Amino acid sequence: MAPLTDTERAEQRRQQVLDAAAQCFRAHGFHGASMAEIARTAGMSPGHIYNLFENKEELIAAIVARDQALWLARAEAMLREPDVARAMLDGVCNGVSDCTALPDAALRLEVAAEAGRNPKLAAMVQAADAASRERCEALLRAALNQRGLSIDAATLRARASVLAALFDGLMVRSVRDPAMDKPKLVTQIRRLVQALIEA
Repeated sequence: MAPLTDTERAEQRRQQVLDAAAQCFRAHGFHGASMAEIARTAGMSPGHIYNLFENKEELIAAIVARDQALWLARAEAMLREPDVARAMLDGVCNGVSDCTALPDAALRLEVAAEAGRNPKLAAMVQAADAASRERCEALLRAALNQRGLSIDAATLRARASVLAALFDGLMVRSVRDPAMDKPKLVTQIRRLVQALIEA
């Protein structure tokens, strides 16, 4: 295997810091986790972390961006499928699994709580949400169009918001009811998604 380039090594270190920050934020919350603790968890000096990220806000923003990139990549893959509606329905299982993984759900809820208090972070989270919602609208539009159906822009936007609320709500449910029956949940959510991709 070829040795890593400087750029690849820098990205590897960056991801190592983000993984450590996510672990610390899950365990102690945004305010309870210090940069020194994040550095210890990452196995780096605080100075090295400050070379990569100016503060905890930048760390949270990067974690949000990383999560969003995964979702956008998944959405783009569904948009390339010959049957987008089928791809969306098939993707429900992954969506439920992602949103109910307790450590990740707890971290996303921590980010949302901090965004409610921090206008700068709120702006970052809202921008990421707007981009994700636009992709969701594109998926719904494509699924409808492939069936010769269409709806007005306001209804399309509302349906995308319903989908977002559905999966966002699963994060809260995973904290409140970690023993919920996920296979049954997938079946019911598929029914709801099916209703949203019909005129």
